[in-house]
Amino acid sequence: MTIAYLGPKGTFTEIALSTYFNNEAVKIPKPSIEDVFQSVIDQESTYGVVPVENSIEGAVNNTLDQLLERDIYVIGEIKIPINQCLLAKNIQSNEIINVYSHPQSFAQCRKWINDNIPKSNLIPVLSNSEGAIKVKSSTDACIGPNILSSYYNLNIIQTNIQDFRNNETRFLILSRSMESVTSKSKTSIVIIPQAESKSGSLYSLLKPFSDNNINLTRIESRPVKTKNWKYSFYIDFEGNYEDEAIKKTLNTIQQSDNEIKLLGSYKSHN
Repeated sequence: MTIAYLGPKGTFTEIALSTYFNNEAVKIPKPSIEDVFQSVIDQESTYGVVPVENSIEGAVNNTLDQLLERDIYVIGEIKIPINQCLLAKNIQSNEIINVYSHPQSFAQCRKWINDNIPKSNLIPVLSNSEGAIKVKSSTDACIGPNILSSYYNLNIIQTNIQDFRNNETRFLILSRSMESVTSKSKTSIVIIPQAESKSGSLYSLLKPFSDNNINLTRIESRPVKTKNWKYSFYIDFEGNYEDEAIKKTLNTIQQSDNEIKLLGSYKSHN
């Protein structure tokens, strides 16, 4: 079994992969979220693992866009705690000039950075692992998981530098085909309204869920890129897409001139 993930090695996505699959897979690091999706579509990998949202900073928009644009399904999820560390060649934070990190990690550590290394240059990169690779001199540092220390021969200067201790990221498991779920599950869909927006249109979109006693666990909007000021809605809710109440709900929504893309039903990770 081969699994593509957002790399290089040492990312939080790799940690999520290893936790979900218990290290029983050949891991294929990819340089971008788009490349993870493409690896699954091209059958280079059996599954893919990508981040979709952080409990503090919100959605990973690139993943949401790919879910809509690609012919792919969600067959699982996992949430892992995010322990951000400051790592460097040296062990003195007051010598640091350049700090490399993914923008999400910078955002999650904003207060700590301002309080401890306010004069450092914050240099965004595509992944925390790429940031670790760029640490070359004694004045360089990066932010990311502690696993970067062993992978890239760095010292951990400080752990738990994230601003909120309850910081978690949710990751999705991707597949070319939908898998059936018999245990307690959740379902993810995208709704793309086709009609012109009018007063109460969002209420009308969500009302069928309430009418059928379906609990929404998440709703996120993203711009429809081919139509200015139009939005698609990413919705997660409890239950299986084969449940009668859910079939009834989705049918009602479609009858109101809405397109629905079913992303899949899968076991909820609480």
